[in-house]
Order: sequence, then C-alpha cells, then structure tokens
Amino acid sequence: MELTSCPICKKELVIRELYCPACEVGFTGTFTNSWLTGLKPAQLEFIRLFITVGGNIKEMEKRLGISYPTVKNRLAEIIKVIAREEPSPTDFSDIFSDLEQGFISVEEAINMIDTRRKS
Repeated sequence: MELTSCPICKKELVIRELYCPACEVGFTGTFTNSWLTGLKPAQLEFIRLFITVGGNIKEMEKRLGISYPTVKNRLAEIIKVIAREEPSPTDFSDIFSDLEQGFISVEEAINMIDTRRKS
C-alpha cells in the first residue's frame, strides 16, 4: 500500500521506520520521501515517455493519441505533485500563451480555464 499523505489531515507523512524482511533488521529515524513517491504509475509512465521523446509535446500527442491541451494538463498535474503546490485557480497565463501561439483553440482555452477553476 502506498500512503503519502495523512488520511485524516491530508498533511505529508514522514517515514519513521524501515524494515528488511530478508535479515529482519529494522531502522528507526526520520526518513524523507522521494518526489517520485507522490506520483501515480500512469504519471511515471508519462514522464518516462516525455523524456524518451525529448520533451516534444507534438510527439507526445502522436504517441498517446491525445490533444495538445491534454498533454499540457497532464504535465501541469505532474508539476503540481512535484512542486507540492497548488496552481493559482486565477492564473491562466500559460493557457493564454498557448492560445496566442496557436497551440490551442479558443474553445480549448475556455475548457482548460473552466477545468482549472473547478479544481
């Protein structure tokens, strides 16, 4: 079972004990989690593919069969986990930039803004 935050208060959990079942040795202390532990298996696979294609979003679109906004949204979710911060629900500068550069349509931009406001 992977548990990274407290089910009661939602704060980050701290590892206090490690145990080796092979030699039955335990270690007590305060151990930190890797930033990778907060990611779901699908997000880790997404990162693996993203690195494999050299960060090329167009190639990610082709390989995954998803739209540019979907790739961007998945990246934003992963960044949120890694940075451990919530993006401001009123900051849409990245969406406006993508719209201005022609990566997304006005309708896609509106949908992305609505999605961000709801989360």
